[in-house]
Amino acid sequence: MDGLYIIIRTSLDEKTLSATDTVKADKNLSQVKQAFRSYKTVYLKVRLIYHYTAERVKAHIFLCMLSYYYVESHMR
Repeated sequence: MDGLYIIIRTSLDEKTLSATDTVKADKNLSQVKQAFRSYKTVYLKVRLIYHYTAERVKAHIFLCMLSYYYVESHMR
């Protein structure tokens, strides 16, 4: 984005996450968003699954992302 400045804020201190690492993490976020869009499309035919506890929702998202990574790495 030539000529535009953005501010990325985090609640972590400089020792935990440097400014460079913060920018890298933000750029990697776009890859995660693309993965979510990919496995929600008609091509993968992921159906809706309803969970009622936060723990199960987190586990489900983790498994979906893990399986997406596995499939993507083998396709490459």
